[in-house]
Amino acid sequence: MTTMRESSRKLAQGSIVWAKVADPKGNRKLRPVVIISESSEMVLDSPLVGVAVTTSFPDPPPIEYVELPWGHPRHPATQLGRRSAAVCRWLVELTPSQVEAVRGFVPTKTLLEIVRRVRKLNRPDESNDANSREEL
Repeated sequence: MTTMRESSRKLAQGSIVWAKVADPKGNRKLRPVVIISESSEMVLDSPLVGVAVTTSFPDPPPIEYVELPWGHPRHPATQLGRRSAAVCRWLVELTPSQVEAVRGFVPTKTLLEIVRRVRKLNRPDESNDANSREEL
């Protein structure tokens, strides 16, 4: 497992980290999180923003899910070994000290799509009704 000193050096926008985070019901568990904070804004132990990763989602995935590359035994970039998706409505705030490991990274094209959907779906000034979903 990567130590905090090693993982802090690798933290960047697009990193897939493992951290104990609460699900929407408040249950905490160790799970992957895609860091979406800008790398240039990362300061020692200042909060980072990410989106939780899940393996439980429908096929085809709803608009708030972005499928991540995975493979068997593991994808070379993401290090994910099961069908997984970033949940763009499930925002997670954590500090670098809460990161237990940095395991992989999201390819640029996929990361840009995650960031775009997070911005669109979490805009407080929009109702996010069926019409706004079609724009995605």
